[in-house]
Amino acid sequence: MFSIRVAGRPELERLLWSKGFNKEGCMPFTILPRPRVYIRPAIEEGALWLSYADELGRPFEEEPELEPRPEPEFYEYGLYQVAVKYFPQLEGCRPHASWAGYYAENPIDHQPVIFEEADVIFVGGASGSGIMKADAIGRIAAALYSGQEEAELFGGETFRVSDLGIKERRVEPELLVI
Repeated sequence: MFSIRVAGRPELERLLWSKGFNKEGCMPFTILPRPRVYIRPAIEEGALWLSYADELGRPFEEEPELEPRPEPEFYEYGLYQVAVKYFPQLEGCRPHASWAGYYAENPIDHQPVIFEEADVIFVGGASGSGIMKADAIGRIAAALYSGQEEAELFGGETFRVSDLGIKERRVEPELLVI
């Protein structure tokens, strides 16, 4: 993820604060066609976040700080080259901050997977939707841990725990995968 500050750049300020899309008066979360670069307005910090979950795959190996590191060339030769074609306002922009993480995807239906096997609870595969589904995923995992068949989600709706499991999985495929 790469963060571009807009302060002091009128063309970027106009882009971030585009009117008519939402009550916040900012540009919408934007997903560009293949490759699926996405741009998130980060109005709380006056920035645009650019990212793309590549499919190159990287080895799971121990790194000194045990965390994946952002790759500047990923921005320069990947994200930037695509984004500037759609948004010329980004011409010459360089990130002021960046971070990286692993992308966990369930390739079968792109939905989270939550199950218990041999006294180990597995929770993963939420892809880019993890941040939106985190509360529900946590509640379902807690219900599994507590031995409950159903989890109560935010708003009072219930969800059958085994629907996101392996043996009795019953969930529709996620069609919007970022």
